[in-house]
Amino acid sequence: MKIEAVVFDLDNTIYPEEDYFKAIFTEFSLSHNIRFSVFNFLFEDFNNIRFTKKDIFKFALEQANIYSEDFHNQLFNLYIQINIRIKPYEGAFDWLNDCLNKKLKVGILTNGIVKAQQNKWKCLGGNDFNVMFTPARQFEQEKPHFSSFEGMLKILNCNVENTLFVGDRYENDIKYGLEKGGMGILIGMNESLNVSQFESIQKAFEYFKLHFNQ
Repeated sequence: MKIEAVVFDLDNTIYPEEDYFKAIFTEFSLSHNIRFSVFNFLFEDFNNIRFTKKDIFKFALEQANIYSEDFHNQLFNLYIQINIRIKPYEGAFDWLNDCLNKKLKVGILTNGIVKAQQNKWKCLGGNDFNVMFTPARQFEQEKPHFSSFEGMLKILNCNVENTLFVGDRYENDIKYGLEKGGMGILIGMNESLNVSQFESIQKAFEYFKLHFNQ
């Protein structure tokens, strides 16, 4: 199957977002001589908490009984500018390189606070890739709103029918593309859907090499 562009999600698609937050709370704990274990509850159910709590930093501090506005601001500042090295999932950057070697257009379309998403990408070493990194907040609305996807496609100068969308959340990352005639791959087996699903981005990449642009 021929494609001209691949649009990837970032968090929990290219890398585990939990690692980024663990680094934030580790640095915060060390700077205040606080036991990191007071935040263990956060990482025992991270994905659920991340998507159900509007302000994860306030929630974490309140649950640990150490909330203050200053502490909250410190965590937020770490969120948008912490200087660490985080690892992508195995196969993620191999896939980016493979696309670039095949002269495909590559986009990273990600929801979230612009400065934080840009910092995550930098911490991953993503700035070394010649890809279009695009925070969705620069458009009318974030994913899954159509404006984010149409804005990304306009930047890539590619039609939806010739684009493969890759992400870990069906509604947010790939539903638009599939409904508009594009292609989609879902990372993770948490949703039972009639769509190509793989337990890891490495396995999805192996499928991509066999079935696309051959």
